[in-house]
Amino acid sequence: MGSSRIATVLLDAGGVLLDESEHEQVRAAITAKLLADVVPGYSVDDYFADIEEAVQVFAPAAYKYVFWKRLRPDRERFDELYARGGALYRQRIPPFKPMAGIADEVRALSADFRLGIAGQYRGEILDTLDAAGIKGCFASLLTQEHFAVTKPDPRYLEQIARAMDADPAACIMVGDRIDKDVIPAKQLGMKTIRVCVGLHKNQQPRTPEEIPDTELDGVVGLAKAASELAHRGT
Repeated sequence: MGSSRIATVLLDAGGVLLDESEHEQVRAAITAKLLADVVPGYSVDDYFADIEEAVQVFAPAAYKYVFWKRLRPDRERFDELYARGGALYRQRIPPFKPMAGIADEVRALSADFRLGIAGQYRGEILDTLDAAGIKGCFASLLTQEHFAVTKPDPRYLEQIARAMDADPAACIMVGDRIDKDVIPAKQLGMKTIRVCVGLHKNQQPRTPEEIPDTELDGVVGLAKAASELAHRGT
């Protein structure tokens, strides 16, 4: 049976389009300070160890996992500190910046594919793409705010593809997470490229069905990888 020609690439925001490393350091400092008031000696190192645990168990919300691990079963304290951590983060959130090397990759990708955004950021990401000179490379500028569902619900990726008049099976999804990017994309028949960076770089597939089609250590080489994947088996 024939298959549709792959002509569309969906790019995750955090870890692919956006460098979240400074954001993670801010979250770590805030969380360590808040939890140290409850867990004596709790440190940034403890935080990142807890985050790694959250990644390996496929926790959908790693930050929430950390707070609950350390505060359970005290739901009232959890609600208080988790909300306070979110409020402090919003006060201190660093400016968004593109991943190093992504601008060249996006320009190269746009020569061969129609590009869409498939991340959980709202319209603010468009300003970052514009400042990097690559906003015009995207065939679709829809962001999370345009959809009622989000990852890991595969309907999120499906709706993005359909809005671009693309067959999901003729798309490549590029993301940094197995649980929120690779798995829902594969459920729709999309090809997948995983960029192993950030908090989720050590996440491992639990079954063969969760193995991405291609893995990269960073975004450099993404356009070449997408082209090779699109032509594989044709």
